[in-house]
Amino acid sequence: MQKVDQLLSEHNLSHHKSAIMDSFKSAIKLNKINKDETDIPVGSSKIGGSPDMPAGWEFPRYEDDYLTFMLQVNLSEAKPCDKDNLLPESGILYLFYEALEQPWGFEEDEGCFKVLYFDGDLGELERKESPSSRTEFVAFPAFQLSFETIVTLPESPEHLDFADDDDETNYFDFRQELVQPKDRDGKMVPAHYMLGAPLNIQDDVLEELFEDGKDPVLLFQIDSDEELADVMWGDSGMLYFCMEKEDLMEKRFDRVRFTLQCF
Repeated sequence: MQKVDQLLSEHNLSHHKSAIMDSFKSAIKLNKINKDETDIPVGSSKIGGSPDMPAGWEFPRYEDDYLTFMLQVNLSEAKPCDKDNLLPESGILYLFYEALEQPWGFEEDEGCFKVLYFDGDLGELERKESPSSRTEFVAFPAFQLSFETIVTLPESPEHLDFADDDDETNYFDFRQELVQPKDRDGKMVPAHYMLGAPLNIQDDVLEELFEDGKDPVLLFQIDSDEELADVMWGDSGMLYFCMEKEDLMEKRFDRVRFTLQCF
């Protein structure tokens, strides 16, 4: 868990501690583990590499080629970090995206991503390389994934009143460092996570994708990441994959919505 008290003090926000903690949204951080893909068990959670899919499944296509495999999450591995009990107990979620052209998720980009769900015998899975004939963004380097419960914050908490512009700036800096800290070398750690509040770059992601009155959930947030073949979404951007809470409860992953935001 992040060092909340220390960060509040560093950003002169200790007087807002109660309101900030009341605004926390639990999320599941995706931590990359350096491991050769041959040593990652079939069916385990990973980002990059080749997906472990049932024998009868094919790579999803977009226009005249195949989507890039982004990640797979074995939900039984992630579930212990799901503090709000939103995810299915078992099964594997797969995420694919058109990583070469990087569509923005507009109406004309329909089909530019795919979320698949498998809840069967892991013994049916086999590792499948992409059938794409292109040379770029066919597959990213593979990393095994581990999971960690973190807290995130909305851009505009309902019960937090800022005294002045400095107070508001301090909050944004605090939120940034809380969700996207720097490592020992001073490099920003990619904010790959599930659930929680999206780290918006432009407009509010959930308001952009859903009408008022809906109850949306952030399924995946995938950050730009130099370890994934130095991939950058637009100009240091993020990919956001969201769905209505009711659809998540009913495992209707064909209803996921997507947008890309960047600086």
